[in-house]
Amino acid sequence: MYKLTMKKTIFLILILFSFNLTFSQVKGISSSENNELYQMEMENQMGSEGDFKTEAQPVGNVIDPKYYKVGPGDLITIQSLPPISGKTIHNLEVAPDVSLMLPRSGKLDIAGMTLFQVEEKIREIYQNMNKAFQISIGLKRSRNCIVSIRGNVIFPSNYTLPAAYRISTSVLFANQIQKSQVPSQQMEALLQIKEKQRETERLFSESGISSNSVYWTRNITILHNDGTSSYVDLEKAAALNSPEFDPYLREGDQIIVPFEKDNYPRLSISGAINRPILLPYKTGDKASLLLKFGYGLTEKADLNNVYLNLPASKRKIQLKIDKNLNLLSEDIELEPGTTIVVGQIPEPKFHTPGVVSVKGEVNIPGNYLIEAGVTRLKDIITDAGGFTEEAYLPLAHIIRRENNQNSIIDPRRETYEVLQYSDLTMDDTVRYFIDMKYKQPLVSVDFEDCFIKNQNEDNVLLLDGDVITIPSNPGKVFVFGQVNSPGYVEFSEGKTMEWYIEKAGGAAEGSQKHRARIIRGRTNVWIEGDEKTVVYAGDRVYIPRIPDEPTHIKLARYSIIAGAISTLFGVINIIYNLNK
Repeated sequence: MYKLTMKKTIFLILILFSFNLTFSQVKGISSSENNELYQMEMENQMGSEGDFKTEAQPVGNVIDPKYYKVGPGDLITIQSLPPISGKTIHNLEVAPDVSLMLPRSGKLDIAGMTLFQVEEKIREIYQNMNKAFQISIGLKRSRNCIVSIRGNVIFPSNYTLPAAYRISTSVLFANQIQKSQVPSQQMEALLQIKEKQRETERLFSESGISSNSVYWTRNITILHNDGTSSYVDLEKAAALNSPEFDPYLREGDQIIVPFEKDNYPRLSISGAINRPILLPYKTGDKASLLLKFGYGLTEKADLNNVYLNLPASKRKIQLKIDKNLNLLSEDIELEPGTTIVVGQIPEPKFHTPGVVSVKGEVNIPGNYLIEAGVTRLKDIITDAGGFTEEAYLPLAHIIRRENNQNSIIDPRRETYEVLQYSDLTMDDTVRYFIDMKYKQPLVSVDFEDCFIKNQNEDNVLLLDGDVITIPSNPGKVFVFGQVNSPGYVEFSEGKTMEWYIEKAGGAAEGSQKHRARIIRGRTNVWIEGDEKTVVYAGDRVYIPRIPDEPTHIKLARYSIIAGAISTLFGVINIIYNLNK
């Protein structure tokens, strides 16, 4: 047992010795450094003293090293195996003169370099030092840049943003609405603009045609600190997924977002695509790019019905594309006014049966299938087994599902649109607002006329989602207002409003009986109650009082009367004096 243990111990020592010997043969790495390798690796994973602390930044864009230019304040991470100067991870901040102090190498000037070029240069330096080095380089934290954004943005100003942000992301910041920084009147105006845009998109949705033209997205100008300038094409950058046309921020950039122009050369793509768009034309644009602006095909797209229209040369060319909008035929250079129309496969005509619900006093309540444009009210009541003995038809009604939704931001938009060209008076407008606000989706139908008087016009066609309710007789009428004994009165068949007022103790002092009204239980409509108008169970009877008159109106009326009397006496006095 002892001999076996000794053999294992000797074998382990030999392995460790050979491991140390291998690393000691690597140029620039001592055996003492190797002995502390594990401890240093753990320290690097936990974060060693003196490393830079990074604050969390919202992620704006994923960095492409080939396009990101390194600048002062960027934090570069170098990971090496074997370690350099006793550490496997080095966090190096780019100095104000755009240089890096590399461990065991010294100063490296990286002005004007991209992150990719910096990686290649550092890797070259250390591998020239020792080919055994395995070097990984990355950007741990991007620097902050002060940039100016002006022109066609909601909040033109100077912004401090990470250099990892692209121009498109910075413009989003300049258009971000924050309630705490915007006066209430301006906020209301901005919300109205957003609502108008949303409503325009709704009107054009599923039409295959763009709702508007956007000029600025392809015409942003950047003025750089080094005296140069560049143009930004956000549409091209997004379509091709390339930062080349939507660059990262640099210190001192002045971003100028242009205002919309009335007239400029345009391109468009429309039809069975995910994003119909109308955009500015740029010299050198080709058919393959315009296809990419469509952001993919819809399920209805017809790949054999895609045409390019060139207005200047009066040509119409059929394009061959795949399902990803990749061009398979000749890539033609475009002209101002060029359009691409992607056709769609005709939809097969099909018939979808509807479903209605029947509730209340029928023998078989439940849901029933209907055929749109065919099934009528009497058909469904027959399917439901007819009415029970408790059914009370004067209160029966149909609720119809409304598919249109009110505006999220401005619920009164529908009302405003209807009133835009109306000739209503101000008082009428107030009443109209109330009617629109509390309108009920009732179907205009009288069940008594339909089933008792057998009038065909009340045997209405049913639609999908209709809810038919047949209530029982509530056996009461509510009488209120200026009456001596307001409250519920037991229902009596065929009685008029006058009879129910008397049952409630008659009209009280101060009432205006001539203005009494019946409020129908089914529709809430107010009607005059004459000798021929019958009150139904569930109706209400209301008698208003004499309107109260404010004191200032009384005084004004008395003043007018007094003035008139005074004027009259003055006229009489003048006539009397003239006749003397």
